[in-house]
Amino acid sequence: MTGDQQPVVAEITSEARSRCPAIGGGALEAVESLCAELEKTPTLGRRALSAVGDMKLYTTRREATDTRPALTVTYVYDAPPPEPGLIRIALVSPVRFAGGGAEI
Repeated sequence: MTGDQQPVVAEITSEARSRCPAIGGGALEAVESLCAELEKTPTLGRRALSAVGDMKLYTTRREATDTRPALTVTYVYDAPPPEPGLIRIALVSPVRFAGGGAEI
């Protein structure tokens, strides 16, 4: 980022934040850590299709730990001119594997 660029701000929506305690095992801490990464690399993850044409929707993953399942995190990168803009983490959910035990 050059000196004249605005910083990216990443936030967790209340809906996404409320799911983290139900997932447990440090899910909120993992998502907060992702926020810090996204502020440096806003397009981290894979671009997802959006029903709204210009919406920059991404999905990324946090690997499992001994206490927490792997997480899928979906976020919106709102970057109107002048970029970079605002990132809103909108959905946090455990990764479901065939035969896996994720309950949420």
